[in-house]
This record gives sequence, C-alpha cells and structure tokens, in this order.
Amino acid sequence: MARPKKAPLTEMQKIAKKIGDDGESIIAELEAMEVVDLNKRISQATQSISDTKKELDQNEEYVSAREDVKLLSSGFREVKKRQGAIIAVCIQLRKDKGAV
Repeated sequence: MARPKKAPLTEMQKIAKKIGDDGESIIAELEAMEVVDLNKRISQATQSISDTKKELDQNEEYVSAREDVKLLSSGFREVKKRQGAIIAVCIQLRKDKGAV
C-alpha cells in the first residue's frame, strides 16, 4: 500500500523548519512585532551572523579546513562548470533546430 501523500508545506512552514524546533513560536513572536521592532530583529540577526563569521575566521583549524575543502572540491567544480556549459549549448542548439 502506498502511504498517503502529505500536503506541501507553506512558505512559512518551510521557514519555520529552517529556524529549528522553536520555529513556529519564533514566527508567531515576529508576527506580533511592529515594523520598528522587526527592523531591530533584522539588525540583531545580521550582527549575530557577522560575529559568528568573525569568530570562525579567527579559528585556525576552521580556516585550514575551509582551504582543504576548496582544494578537494576544485576538480568537481571545474567538471560541473564545464559540463553545465556543454549542456547549455546542447539545449540551445536543440531549440535552434526546432526540438521542444
């Protein structure tokens, strides 16, 4: 038996899921705020992101690991870029030749 399909999530439900376990309560709290308070919350969130990035950039192990990932994934990125361009040309040529 096939299991019943779930209804698709609304945009707010998707955002709540990204926020985490308390996503729905955070959204309810934000919905109750005035525009001035929402602007302050945006500023706080932006500052939190900036502070976390600054802390990570000062962590030598993190910086080293990030560089390793760049090196290890560079071959894949290059192949993906090249093959993506080839696919784009093929699609355009198909359109030019009347294919749907």
